[in-house]
Amino acid sequence: MSSHAATSSNGMLQAIIDDLRPYDGRLEMTLHIALLCGLTAVVAMALQVPLALLSCYLIFLMYRDNAGENIGIGVGLILAATVLIALSILLMMFVADAPALRLAMMGAVTFVFMWLARASKLGEPAGLLGFIIVFILTFYDYISMPELVLRGLAWVWMVVFVPMVLLVVLNVFVGRSPLRLVRKRVRERLCESARLIEGGDPAPTDRLLREGNEAAEKHAGMARLLALVSKNEHDRLVAELTASFDLLATAQAATAAGRSEPELAPLLRRMAEGSVPPLPVGGGPVADAARTFVAARSAANVTGLAPAEDKSSFLQPDAFENPIYTQFALKVLLAVFLTYALYTSIGLFEIHTAMVTCFVVALGTSGETFHKSTLRIIGCLIGAAMGAFAVIFVMPHLNDPGHLFLLIATGSLIAGWVAMGSYRVQYAGFQMALAFFICVLPGSPLEFGPNYDLSDAGYRVLGILVGIGIMGLVFSLVWPESAKDTRDSETDAALGVMVKVLRGEDRLADVYHHIGAAHHAQEVMRFEWLGPAAGQQTAGAKRLVATEQLARLLPLMSGQNAALLATALETTEHPSADSYTANGTSDAIYDRARVLVGILTGEGKVNES
Repeated sequence: MSSHAATSSNGMLQAIIDDLRPYDGRLEMTLHIALLCGLTAVVAMALQVPLALLSCYLIFLMYRDNAGENIGIGVGLILAATVLIALSILLMMFVADAPALRLAMMGAVTFVFMWLARASKLGEPAGLLGFIIVFILTFYDYISMPELVLRGLAWVWMVVFVPMVLLVVLNVFVGRSPLRLVRKRVRERLCESARLIEGGDPAPTDRLLREGNEAAEKHAGMARLLALVSKNEHDRLVAELTASFDLLATAQAATAAGRSEPELAPLLRRMAEGSVPPLPVGGGPVADAARTFVAARSAANVTGLAPAEDKSSFLQPDAFENPIYTQFALKVLLAVFLTYALYTSIGLFEIHTAMVTCFVVALGTSGETFHKSTLRIIGCLIGAAMGAFAVIFVMPHLNDPGHLFLLIATGSLIAGWVAMGSYRVQYAGFQMALAFFICVLPGSPLEFGPNYDLSDAGYRVLGILVGIGIMGLVFSLVWPESAKDTRDSETDAALGVMVKVLRGEDRLADVYHHIGAAHHAQEVMRFEWLGPAAGQQTAGAKRLVATEQLARLLPLMSGQNAALLATALETTEHPSADSYTANGTSDAIYDRARVLVGILTGEGKVNES
């Protein structure tokens, strides 16, 4: 067991190291963040806008990988801030002089927005919006004059306006084109397919498949919104994305089954460069998938080729039936009130980051929450060390706004590089930035210019640690929601979608989406304070591996064999011996798939007992 834990830890460490390595576009995005933060700090100091550290931190929270989303977010957040501040002013008029009513309002807002974070498509941004309202309602705790509160709220609008205007302007002129990102993704898939059929290792392809088409389709939508492509061109891009995904999955399956078609590799590379070469007649499944891609690229009218848009509702289908959503909101509400009661009762508002922590680290399962909390601690300590070094050795030598720009941009560059990684390291970069800004920029709304007092940073770090401790206790003891359950449910969901794929539906990307979510849950399981038993971890991990191996065979399944496998997967709760025993047929791939279904059935029984 200890050797398994050591192997798992080494694998996690290697994954983190890989997440810190360069990739195409990472330096460009990091430079954008550094430039925006440096400019935001200088403009805020020049205009005497308070809380410049929050303005800079908004850049980290809101920056996305393409110009379309950044422009939309910038404009949208300015409008949202206007509405939220107006709503907060209205609420403050009713609850400012009634502490009990104000506390009830804070509780209601926290519950509703955290419920929406789990039960709606808003996700994490709902928690951020709820935090803004709750934080504004706490202003009266340390600013007892209503006039000053109203004036402070007006400045809060400027705190949002300055960085978002800069974000919009930069992306209008030098933003990353979403159209270029879509074409890059298609080219990457074609090149990877060529590598696979030449005998390359199929395992690294899993990352591209788990990413699916959702992000790339969003980029295509942004290209249409910015008028970079016509509607017909947009539909063609979406069709190319779907066809390139199927081609990559087919190439991986054919390679894993020993049926690769290496003679097609030069043609796939030519297709990656944008050409439409003639494909040979006949061939295997890779050739068929390549012809489908060529048809999508060269079609004059792509009506019917692009998948139908998702018409699902704003709320989750089980929003009002699933008690987990309500329990999650109540757990966050309890943690928020505990931290709020703590720092108000001792009169130490400086550790209000304890309450902030409850909003920003709250995720679905205990494992996800503690993983994010761990990154928050690590990033906070690294950022505080960076800020302390700057205050002691650099700040005394600052003479003009240019020096301040260089200081903020340098710290943002380091934190931004980490923040542009995957979920394994991303939030550590956010916290590095926040702690750094707390150290070098003024924390009081009445102060402007560089900060020379490190006591603020110490209090904020203390508040973060307190918040994480309280969140840990609440999420471990009150309705604990294990990442193991998420892993198992996502594995089951992948198997359910496999049945639809075998029945002829074009849902292969959804299969890999669920598999990726299951892998994510399995990674964060190790962060849970009260983790599942070792036997349950091993059984679920084996079941996930078998599910992924079965998914690799799906592109090669068709006809009667596909129908038989679909029936077998549908009857896993009451299997018959004939359904899963691979007696041996002329199709080795089908035999392998039947063996995997049998393994999945057995693992499922062990896991449930």
